[in-house]
Amino acid sequence: MFNLDESLKTFPVLETERLRLREIVPEDAEALFTVFSDPLVVAGHGRPPYETMGQAYELIEWYAQAFKEKRAVRWAITRQGEDKLLGTCGFHYIVAYHHRAEIGYELASTEWRQGIMSEAVRAVVRFGLAEMELHRIEANVDPANPASANLLRKVGFTEEAILRERFFDNGRFVDDWFFSILATEIDKVR
Repeated sequence: MFNLDESLKTFPVLETERLRLREIVPEDAEALFTVFSDPLVVAGHGRPPYETMGQAYELIEWYAQAFKEKRAVRWAITRQGEDKLLGTCGFHYIVAYHHRAEIGYELASTEWRQGIMSEAVRAVVRFGLAEMELHRIEANVDPANPASANLLRKVGFTEEAILRERFFDNGRFVDDWFFSILATEIDKVR
């Protein structure tokens, strides 16, 4: 039975072989700003790179409030034994009535191509399907970001559709590439 309140009573910490996913806190603002101010990282996010530290603090505050209201849960990605935020991963849009959430993620470009994000996404998806008892997890990808699409496929997501010119992103209209995974497919998460 779906019980979002029970699984998100306190902020969950997720552990993998190499990573620890924990709550994003104000002390993460500088590292978060580094991630979100990098044009390579935010390409396809539908917003320009951050220009001020204040934007990082606002995002941290938004994540905290959204978690309290059970609208979102976003983890700081850190290495085991270290506490520095490398990126974030989580559900930024939870629709409790429909047992559905949308996953999102970003990682400092200096950390790319090490398998960090696929490891984090796997942990978050497993938590969402098994602990939160979501029925469906969705992901939207800019088709100009095939690495993100490949990551989702690797984790077990299925490509569903491309919605033409759905977003306006930094001066251009971009398609929206939809992926999903269902609770019945939890065994596909690899």
